[in-house]
Amino acid sequence: MANPRVPKNLKIIRGTFRKDRNPTAEPDPERIVELPRPPSHLGKYGKKAWKNLCLKLHSVGLLTELDLMALEILCEAYDQYREARDAVFVTLDSNGRKRRRLLGEYLAGRNSQTMPEYNVMRAQYTTIVKLLTEFGMTPAARNRIDLANGDESVDPMEKLIDEA
Repeated sequence: MANPRVPKNLKIIRGTFRKDRNPTAEPDPERIVELPRPPSHLGKYGKKAWKNLCLKLHSVGLLTELDLMALEILCEAYDQYREARDAVFVTLDSNGRKRRRLLGEYLAGRNSQTMPEYNVMRAQYTTIVKLLTEFGMTPAARNRIDLANGDESVDPMEKLIDEA
């Protein structure tokens, strides 16, 4: 399986960007100046994730107008994951109070393939992991990122090599 393409900004941050291997006409969208409000259709978990992720991506310069749709899908998937997770792991006791239940209690002799909440939870988990990787927010993706301080001077020889 081929390695997924890495966005130019992540290559620059990681220090692996090479001008000779980069497409000459690659789109370079403008970074977002003002943090956008979360979409109104997101639930409480999605809105909280939106605010948190926007702030963090913006602070490292990885949030552009073109990223907002992918971020919205990520936050929506997270919201649906948390809702489905609550449906699986939270139940009401005889007094009407919420209590945590184990996965075994939820399944209780039923086939996990026919449990809609469980299937939604698993599917959204997969979507979340894929999108987190795209934004460089998994441990493996983050391990390849080297955020340099803005006040460090650029080595003139490195600049010449990069321009070649």
